[in-house]
Amino acid sequence: MTRQAIDFFQSALTRSPLIDRLREHKAAVASVVAMSIKAVGALLMIAVFTLAARAMSANDFGQLAVWYNAVSLLAVAAVFGQDTLIARLWGEYSGRGEHAAARSAYRFGRRITIVSAAVFVLGLLLVTPIIGVKIAPEALFAVAAFLFAQTFLHFSSHSSRVVVGFIVSELNREMMWRLVLLAVVAWAAVFHQLTMAQFFAAAVVGMIFSVLFQSLAVRRRLAEGPTEGGAADSPAWFASSRAMWISAVVEAVSQYADVMLIGYFASPAVAGEYFVAARIANIFLMVTTGLHTYSMSHSANLFFSNQIHKLQDILRSLATVSLAFLLPPVVVIVLGGKLILSIFGAHYAGVYPTLIVLALAAFGRSLCGPAPGILLTTGHERLYSWIVIVATATRMLLTAFLAAKYGALGAACGWAIGNLPLFVGLAIICRAVCGVDPSIAAIFTHWRSRTAART
Repeated sequence: MTRQAIDFFQSALTRSPLIDRLREHKAAVASVVAMSIKAVGALLMIAVFTLAARAMSANDFGQLAVWYNAVSLLAVAAVFGQDTLIARLWGEYSGRGEHAAARSAYRFGRRITIVSAAVFVLGLLLVTPIIGVKIAPEALFAVAAFLFAQTFLHFSSHSSRVVVGFIVSELNREMMWRLVLLAVVAWAAVFHQLTMAQFFAAAVVGMIFSVLFQSLAVRRRLAEGPTEGGAADSPAWFASSRAMWISAVVEAVSQYADVMLIGYFASPAVAGEYFVAARIANIFLMVTTGLHTYSMSHSANLFFSNQIHKLQDILRSLATVSLAFLLPPVVVIVLGGKLILSIFGAHYAGVYPTLIVLALAAFGRSLCGPAPGILLTTGHERLYSWIVIVATATRMLLTAFLAAKYGALGAACGWAIGNLPLFVGLAIICRAVCGVDPSIAAIFTHWRSRTAART
């Protein structure tokens, strides 16, 4: 009877109209899952920094924010483009059926990441005392360990995403280590003062677990493929790595340098205020990154196998989901931004104008779609590098000037003015050189074409 019941329910599910519709819209369903994971990760980090802001003085929290952004920037540089390179090479070689070459590319990326991370950690430990940066020795070693762990987590997450799937990658990248960090910060906030060393040490422990689970999943999947390695094209891979590395460093500067500039031109306390507003507005970027994560896991494979129409269908589904899920947070932040900021502490409510500028700009940027990821994984990394270098240099000069003159609000205006035109332009370029439109405009283009076909 039990077996008959199981067969009955399986048959019912197979014939279910809902299941059929979900299968028809697989890309949209998968993108919702990816975006949801990113959203949970963003909320976890907001909770972490909320507790940290309450457990630390304004100046100490500002210093933590500056160090967190500085080391996050260094981690992006330390991975040396291997996170993006493996996404491209695995999709390219797998799309051609060259699985042994894809396996060799993974091993190449892992070796380069370990060596590069070690070099950056050694440089951090040597240079920090020389330039006279004041930080406790235990905090410096915790920061160095965080740099190594985050660097390898970047490669581990991107490689496990294309080798195993985005569920294994993103659950560990976005949630595992942050849950560990949240538990430690909550304990420290309740029982005693939180220190920078405790914060980074807890993050390292969580990242070790994340990398371990991802690596085990990748190892099992690789064991199912050919045991011999394919021919390695190290010179070509290294050249591509360099171009992707430059793009990644420039993007990281654009993402993390604002807090550092404010800390330098204003004060750590002001940097902490901007950091709080940026973390809330970052919900839009993290949710969008979840959608981009799904597109990057397919873009290289579909592009190099000449399935451009299928790639466009996926991007259009992502744009639809993005619009539907990002509109409510805009309304919530505009109407309740002061209340949200006050959770960090009463004096943070005054950062409301900065939050509004950042949130609206991030929302507009999100509607432009995953143009950077598409360009980087389809062989246009050099074009993208030059564009983003010029745009970011211009924006950083503008941000430094406005931050010095108007503080956090000025930096927010600089971020908005520099980012919106850039990402609109990238979407246009992506359509011209790749043949796909990643932006929200793809929805209306498709709607107009269908309407014209009916008439």
